Amino acid sequence: MRRSPLLVAAMVLLVSSVFGAEIASIDVDQAVLEAEAQRIAVMDRAKDSVLAIFARDGGGGGSGVVISPDGYALTNFHVVRPCGHAMKCGMADGQLYDAVLVGIDPTGDVALIRLFGRDDFPHARLADSDRVEVGDWCFAMGNPFLLAVDFRPTVTYGIVSGTHRYQYPAGTLLEYTDCIQTDASINPGNSGGPLFDAAGGLIGINGRGSFEKRGRVNVGVAYAVSINQIKNFLGQLRGGRIVDHATLGALVSSNEDGRVVVDDVLERSDAYRRGLRYGDEIVSFGGRAISTPNGFKNALGIYPKGWRVPLSFRRDGRRYDVLVRLQGVHGEEELLEKARGRAGNLPMPLPKPDQQRKPGEEPGPGGVPQPKRPGIPVPEPDDVPPIQLLPKAAIAKVVREHFRARRGYANYYFNQLNRDRVWKAWTARADCRELRG
Repeated sequence: MRRSPLLVAAMVLLVSSVFGAEIASIDVDQAVLEAEAQRIAVMDRAKDSVLAIFARDGGGGGSGVVISPDGYALTNFHVVRPCGHAMKCGMADGQLYDAVLVGIDPTGDVALIRLFGRDDFPHARLADSDRVEVGDWCFAMGNPFLLAVDFRPTVTYGIVSGTHRYQYPAGTLLEYTDCIQTDASINPGNSGGPLFDAAGGLIGINGRGSFEKRGRVNVGVAYAVSINQIKNFLGQLRGGRIVDHATLGALVSSNEDGRVVVDDVLERSDAYRRGLRYGDEIVSFGGRAISTPNGFKNALGIYPKGWRVPLSFRRDGRRYDVLVRLQGVHGEEELLEKARGRAGNLPMPLPKPDQQRKPGEEPGPGGVPQPKRPGIPVPEPDDVPPIQLLPKAAIAKVVREHFRARRGYANYYFNQLNRDRVWKAWTARADCRELRG
């Protein structure tokens, strides 16, 4: 029986398509396997820098990430506040390390701590969060629900759902500006942990999820403080400071044309001195084009107090470009109160009762109630800590040696350390004795 040429051609085409599909599927499968192996390798390296953070009594719980070989690590302010100035940190090597508070950013919900026990800590690489785009793969690591009993972090994988997000304080002090939104699961205990890009670069510190309407379970909407914002504050945090965010000294809103205009401006602000007035249109700030009030808040929120930032505004069709020095959002007393947690409803445990002011009791220095217990002296103003101090007996010697309480500082020891370092570098450069004839 002879087959028609048309039938033969159809059979050849069918066989070719089947084998071609198999070959193509083999190629795709291999590519998938290689991508999977690469992803696993990246996560395996990243896990070594991740922390499980606990209070000295084993209570509380949160996450963090080491950013330098000498043990400096980032976490959330609301993670360390219940711990006092000393805490324990578990790492993926199974070891538990002592750590001390270094600096805090109460408004931005960031804290810097330092671990002790080795001088070669595995640490994360700081990436450029301004290059993150919606749709990028990312993964979060941390200790949700205190699952990591062996200190090996839990990994959740997802994409970047949004960039330059603004989250209102919503009745708390914590204001998340210019943050990264992700659908990677962020649950209680993930706070303070790292958000990595697909290459294992640190792009943010996880801190906030949309729990309000569905209880304490993540619903795929979580936020991380961008690492580029943290970089702006890192120098002050290393200096043991309680850092403040900046304000332009002006209020803005959208007008009927959708432009961002000035509603009010403080006469004592540098922006006023540079010519900014009521009704002016904000064109750009810090090099960013401004099109919405939230966009302005995002651009402003990444800067510390005292920075000089370019501002462009328009009035009657004429554009003005000036450089303004930013003032602090809070006064010194207000910032200290917020750091201690008595202003605003922070989502964390309150200080112990003997640290809270009772009705009718006058506040002591810096707003701290005067101790009434016999044998305990009233602290001098320079020795008032920003958060509750723990009894010395409960603190490791190495932590005690690296902490000094002083008014206005999270840890004055590190301020002295950095001042000495800068002074030595300056004197070494300015030493002219060898130039004498």
